[in-house]
Amino acid sequence: MPASRLPSIAQLVSPFPLEAFTRQYDGRAPVVLRPVVSTPLDLPRLDAFVATAGLRWPTVYLEDADGPVHPDAYTRSVQWGAGVEHHLADPAALHAGLVAGKRLVLPELQRHHAETAQLVRAFERALHMRGRATAVLAPASAAPRVRPAVAEHQHLLQCHGLRACTVRSPEGAEESFEVVVGCALYVPPGHTVTTAPEGGPSLSVDLALRPIRVRDVAAAELGSLPRDTLRDLAPVGLWAEHLAAEGSEKAAVGPAWSARVDALLGEIDHGAVVESLVDGFVQSRLPSLRGQLLARSRPVRPDARFRRRPDAMVRVVRVPDGVELRFHGKAVRLPTGAEELARHLTEAPEWGLDDLFGVPESHRRSLALRLVSEGLCEQLP
Repeated sequence: MPASRLPSIAQLVSPFPLEAFTRQYDGRAPVVLRPVVSTPLDLPRLDAFVATAGLRWPTVYLEDADGPVHPDAYTRSVQWGAGVEHHLADPAALHAGLVAGKRLVLPELQRHHAETAQLVRAFERALHMRGRATAVLAPASAAPRVRPAVAEHQHLLQCHGLRACTVRSPEGAEESFEVVVGCALYVPPGHTVTTAPEGGPSLSVDLALRPIRVRDVAAAELGSLPRDTLRDLAPVGLWAEHLAAEGSEKAAVGPAWSARVDALLGEIDHGAVVESLVDGFVQSRLPSLRGQLLARSRPVRPDARFRRRPDAMVRVVRVPDGVELRFHGKAVRLPTGAEELARHLTEAPEWGLDDLFGVPESHRRSLALRLVSEGLCEQLP
């Protein structure tokens, strides 16, 4: 796939370079980030996505001032397998909920929407953090939405309309912002933010970025050392040399071990290790991105043929309420009794919609589309 299909954050920030975007904030105070960022959604694209993606609860839900609305109000139950129910979102009911002043929320949108996945991937690569995205469509009459304090760096990207935001620091200080289309409000970890639409509907894609954990970096740095070096004995034997001096053993071992660790890690290229660690979880999104982009450009035909992607490593795992296809850190769950179908999907040289035995005919196309969009399968020419 051409590299241009997977843009970097520098390509998403226009018309200024990446440095002009990132130097606007220091990670400690909220600020509206400019210049304009390429937004992954607008109202027509969101409408088309919700109407055609076959979303199920809880990948989409409605919420009001009291929190999430019960899914019975906007989903219809679909039976698949022995006693297995799926809550399929009803676009008409979702629209009715918006008219009634409720918000439409799509958590983990990067798992289902290619442009959002590209945006998250670009931020991950540039900032060395793991990311996720939540889309929120709020009608003008929606109540304010309170986002509790989290240990993540939030970038609230405005895609349509105007949004008023009030950020409260851990010390209780408050600051208000107006965020327009293309700009993003940065909210540091530990801060609470309240958002509300102003003068009309508001559509946003809110990114939450979590820094890499110290233990992951430390493990990656140790893993970059030669195995023979790691097999050397630790200097615990130094204790024996100081047993005669009562209470001195801890003081002796501490500096000795610190010196040994400094010597081991002193020659490591720390920047290269972090880049490699980031590259690992960023690259894991590529099969999904390729599948999503392919699904958008090639709709599923009734006579289409599919196969498992050659680079997709998949396991079929039995779970209490069904069977899961696990691949690239993701999982597609099938109902109880679908184990034979799962193995057919992963082992057959190719398959078509008519081969999805046990799946209701009305759902076969959506299942095939999901397997393609998740990056597990591909549609043959």
